[in-house]
Amino acid sequence: MSDVPNPNSLLSDEVLAERLGLTTREFQRYLTQKLFTVSSTAAVGEGARLMVTCQLGNRIWEGLVENGSIIFEEVRFLRGETRYEPR
Repeated sequence: MSDVPNPNSLLSDEVLAERLGLTTREFQRYLTQKLFTVSSTAAVGEGARLMVTCQLGNRIWEGLVENGSIIFEEVRFLRGETRYEPR
């Protein structure tokens, strides 16, 4: 099994910040506070493609990265669970 590169080395802070609707400074502050979850997995198929996932709270950015370029991306927002508590 080959090592999957660190997603932070593939995409700059500026790129990820922009994708999540943050300033670079906000992104770096949240990263320092360890409020981000960033992961990557080797994508199935041809070439050196990686699926990079970056999550901050309910905001998730997923991108397919090939040779340092984003070839597909999606931003999703998780919705909270509503609980009904009878009185």
